[in-house]
Amino acid sequence: MELVIVFAICYFILLFSILGIGSIFQQKKEKSYQFGKKIQLDNLTVIVPFRNEENRIDGLIQSLINSKKLPKQILFVNDHSDDQSILKIEEQLWKLSNIQILNLPDELEGKKQAIRYGIDKTFTEFVLTLDADVQFNTHYFQALEQLAVADLYLLPAIMKAKKPFHFLYEIDLHLINAINTGINGLNRPIIASGANLLFKRKSFLAFDRFESHAHIPSGDDIYLLRDFREAHCDVRLIADASFHVETETPKSLNEFLHQRIRWIAKTVNVSDHLSTALAISQFIFILSFWAIEIDLIIKKDFILAIEFYGLKTTLDMLFFFSYFKEFNRLTALFLIPIYQLIFPFYNLLLIIFMPFFKPIWKGRYAGLNGHLQK
Repeated sequence: MELVIVFAICYFILLFSILGIGSIFQQKKEKSYQFGKKIQLDNLTVIVPFRNEENRIDGLIQSLINSKKLPKQILFVNDHSDDQSILKIEEQLWKLSNIQILNLPDELEGKKQAIRYGIDKTFTEFVLTLDADVQFNTHYFQALEQLAVADLYLLPAIMKAKKPFHFLYEIDLHLINAINTGINGLNRPIIASGANLLFKRKSFLAFDRFESHAHIPSGDDIYLLRDFREAHCDVRLIADASFHVETETPKSLNEFLHQRIRWIAKTVNVSDHLSTALAISQFIFILSFWAIEIDLIIKKDFILAIEFYGLKTTLDMLFFFSYFKEFNRLTALFLIPIYQLIFPFYNLLLIIFMPFFKPIWKGRYAGLNGHLQK
């Protein structure tokens, strides 16, 4: 019983600090982001790297068609697609005069190279990178005009399930994003998403250290965050639904594992001490929780085991509620009790597969420490 009480107190303090106090400071930060010289859409280029997105690009195309306002230029950079992606863009966006499709030269490949190739072809002050499979509301670009000038904006990118079981694929990303928001309120962000990333072109050219991570196939976002942070740039995080884009969850367990292993690989490679400290803290709490839970079950104290499980899930749902509500993902929130049961097995799968698993990225095998291979 004493261990249960100690765990509950420590866990409450942790969540209250990050998701309670941190969120309050985050809200104050976001209010300050609207003061000063504003970002102008006439000085913004959107870069969309894509490869074989014929079946996932419809949401973005429709979002652009429905947008109340658009930026100066939208560059689609084709990373050697061999499907009908280009044809679909040309046929459906032909009415928009600011659309341009660029083909990545034969000697270049991958999302990172596509983004840099696009940046070389534009001269606006600001660049926004979007993934080809995102979608957003009609006022998305108008919302960007509310933001004051800064070196880098980390804008929200969320996953949205279309099938009941796929809601479980959302939860870990929402939890991580919520923690990232709270940590930013207290200190600074630890992750970013290239699916919705806004930055000064001049700052990118000055501080991007591509050579240090060129051998990692994906992860331009988190490396760019590291480079801007180490250069002491003005980095800002937004957790307001007005600025969010959304994408569909992975469609299968196999696709889900491929995606998560890629994410883990690039996060570990960045070697962020704050991120590492948080990961260790999470591991300790998870290990402690399940050690106490298993001990209670072995001792046949089933009532307390159930109450302990209920207490932790209740604390999680209570403190994460505001973030899930902001992005209208309450269905996923209410699945946290089920997710918590699956979580240990999900992590065990990742640990087992990581040494042998070759994650596939855009139809290519992406070695964790090597170049893209067709």
